[in-house]
Amino acid sequence: MLDTITAKLREAEMERALKQLRRQAQDTLSEVVADRLNNPDEAMWSGVMAGFDAANAEAEQQLRRRMDMAEVYGGEQRSKLQRALRSGVWEDMVRALKEEVADQMVLLKLRSKLEDRFRYDEAGLPRVWRPSDDIDAQFAQARSAAQALLPLFSRIDTSASSTLPQPVSAAVGTFFPPGFDVERSLVLISASRQRELGKRFGREADALYLEAKRAMVTTQNHVPVWVMVLLVLLGWNEAMTILFNPLYLVLTALIAGSAFVLHNLRLWGPAVRAVGGLVNVANDHVHELLVEAVNRTDPGRNRDAPAEGRSRRQARSEEIEMDPLGDSSKDLSVSRSSNSSHSISRSSSKSQLHT
Repeated sequence: MLDTITAKLREAEMERALKQLRRQAQDTLSEVVADRLNNPDEAMWSGVMAGFDAANAEAEQQLRRRMDMAEVYGGEQRSKLQRALRSGVWEDMVRALKEEVADQMVLLKLRSKLEDRFRYDEAGLPRVWRPSDDIDAQFAQARSAAQALLPLFSRIDTSASSTLPQPVSAAVGTFFPPGFDVERSLVLISASRQRELGKRFGREADALYLEAKRAMVTTQNHVPVWVMVLLVLLGWNEAMTILFNPLYLVLTALIAGSAFVLHNLRLWGPAVRAVGGLVNVANDHVHELLVEAVNRTDPGRNRDAPAEGRSRRQARSEEIEMDPLGDSSKDLSVSRSSNSSHSISRSSSKSQLHT
């Protein structure tokens, strides 16, 4: 009974030790994998496998110390624990590698490689394309170098490992546990994914190439030499006139000096806005002068305007008089009837006096 409980406790302790050792090895391998795959070269897998060998050796050393502390002395049990640790460390490394070779990560690495070879020279300085440069050959070389990374990322190369047996399939049962599918874990990018990633990268590379071609065409837009010679020949008389005429010479010097100051102080924007404001003010002033001139030449329009104003004011006053409010309308009607009766009585009295 006591031996059974001890064996269970020992087994639980070894499981905790395996998990802890795998976490430590995973932290080390994640840094190594990220560093080597972000700077891909011919020695990429050599660096990755060297990191795996170092992390695995460190984990096995700590596992042996834990087994001695837990009094695990059985040869088969110790070998089983070591194979479990190795397979766990390997799976953690493969998981970190698959995260680094996801679609977006692979495209980012290929694009970075293309830009390093195409946009920068051997000294790491940005390229400035000139008409004499062979941009097509440079782009073809950079694109080939970037596309060569895709097969490199697709499969793990274990030939540089000093721990894994070669071929790696012979490691099953000795280095890895029996039944461990190590061949399947070597494939990171399948053939179909490689074709799809190649097409997507080709489209991005073409966009970069077209951008560089547009930039080179823009830099080529300069005035030809024969145009400058033609301008000198055709403008020789005008140039002599300006040079030997003091008024033209001073005016030209003022204009050139003003343009030089505006250009160096970057005041073209405020100057254009100020000129636009002056033009608007002058336009308004001229419009007012034209309106006044039209009014002077057509005085009838001015006479009709006051008459129309008076007629409108009279109409408004009549409307006010004809639209009394409230009881005041009754008072006005009573007053009007009384006034009419008084006028009738006066007229009758006058008629009697006349008779």
